[in-house]
Amino acid sequence: MLHQRYVRRAPEAAAGAVPASRETPTGFLGSGRVVVVFIVLLFVCQLALLVEALAPVRVVFRILSFGTSLALLAVVRGPRLKHPAMPFLLASAALTALNFFHPGTNTPMAAAAQLGIQVSVFAPLFWASRLRIDEKMFGRIVLLLFLFNMASAAVGILQVSFPGRFQPALSSMVESQGEGYVRSLQFETASGARVFRPMGLTDVPGGASTGAFYAVLLGGAFLLSRQSAFKKALGAAGIGVGLICLYLGQVRVAAVTLLVCMAAMALVLLVSGRWVRLLTLAAVVGGFAVVAFGWAVAVGGDAVLARWNTLLSEDPSSVYQSNRGRFLDSTFEEVLPEFPLGAGLGRYGMANAYFGDNSDRESPPLWAEIQWTAWAYDGGWLGLVCYPLALLVTLWWGFQVARRRDDARGEFWLWGSLLFAYDLGALAQTFSYQFYMSQMGMEFWLLNAAFFSAYWNRHAAVHPHLR
Repeated sequence: MLHQRYVRRAPEAAAGAVPASRETPTGFLGSGRVVVVFIVLLFVCQLALLVEALAPVRVVFRILSFGTSLALLAVVRGPRLKHPAMPFLLASAALTALNFFHPGTNTPMAAAAQLGIQVSVFAPLFWASRLRIDEKMFGRIVLLLFLFNMASAAVGILQVSFPGRFQPALSSMVESQGEGYVRSLQFETASGARVFRPMGLTDVPGGASTGAFYAVLLGGAFLLSRQSAFKKALGAAGIGVGLICLYLGQVRVAAVTLLVCMAAMALVLLVSGRWVRLLTLAAVVGGFAVVAFGWAVAVGGDAVLARWNTLLSEDPSSVYQSNRGRFLDSTFEEVLPEFPLGAGLGRYGMANAYFGDNSDRESPPLWAEIQWTAWAYDGGWLGLVCYPLALLVTLWWGFQVARRRDDARGEFWLWGSLLFAYDLGALAQTFSYQFYMSQMGMEFWLLNAAFFSAYWNRHAAVHPHLR
């Protein structure tokens, strides 16, 4: 059984790794409050990028969350639970570390930064799973993520509805792409004003679509929960706000990914026989989808309608192939044949931008638009095996929890359904950008670790003789 395989053996493993007196950690560094504070830090770092006065120290805020994650890996105490993804993540990190000695590696500082980013992103799975997190605390963590993403989606709607009033400074990296590229990120609204695709609480046009995506997905979980009527209403509101912003953002891949995630959640509800909740989810999301589209077209004008018509008039696979699909093809047809064991470290992304030296013509900088290309650069063929396997076992674990009907475990089935859909969405986003080299990837492992800890702690409370 699920809890016997992955959870029941966890306290036994922990007992062998730490003294019995520390099996139940005490103090701040052993409580779930660490996760809450860390999430707030992630939000602060993201918002700091919107403040022009802090532009000279942007690099500090970009790396602060990654550095804090690594620090918590060293200082957090508690039982070492064995999540099934851990061996694959360690193998992936080992492959990346071996590429440190690759002749194509950039500067030692850039190489160390590349390895540090990768480890810091999945580090929460190791340190957050040690914390004493219960179901109530996990619900608070999800609520915190939901509120921030809903706020980002709401700000995105305001940016289109009231041009110029809520607009943050444009990312310098976007500006550096040239006037033509910047103009392509704008559209004309129904009022005739020319605006950027909604940024939300980011500095990138279209960035609000990420908040919109998670507002709908996390809102669906609160809608189906047994929590207060207020939280149910809040979840429904998040779905509505998220869908309007998603339409205005015109990021088609986000819409397709959301559709896949909602279908995944519906599938779990169907398999577990929760028909009432399935119908509730379908009715609310379906109803809001229609109303939100009308609202978005009324505000955004013909540009919004035309953009979404391209998705409906063409085969989705053709749309992807003409956009991000070519990067996936390039990974298998060009990158892997050239770098079967990896390309060396510090040659792409943030590590190269901040710490690289690209004066060596024998080791020029590389470009990774999607996560699969990044995995190929860091570990070659094996890099495309280890990390995806970690994602697949994580996805399967969430599905196993979701399909259980043990009421003694509270609403873990609901959170498992959410995590299954959330994880599937994250896996889908690896085909669009470098998800697991970003703050979003860190949030992914943080949420999965918190859920794993909460489930184990509930199991230990129900079966104290297994401690």
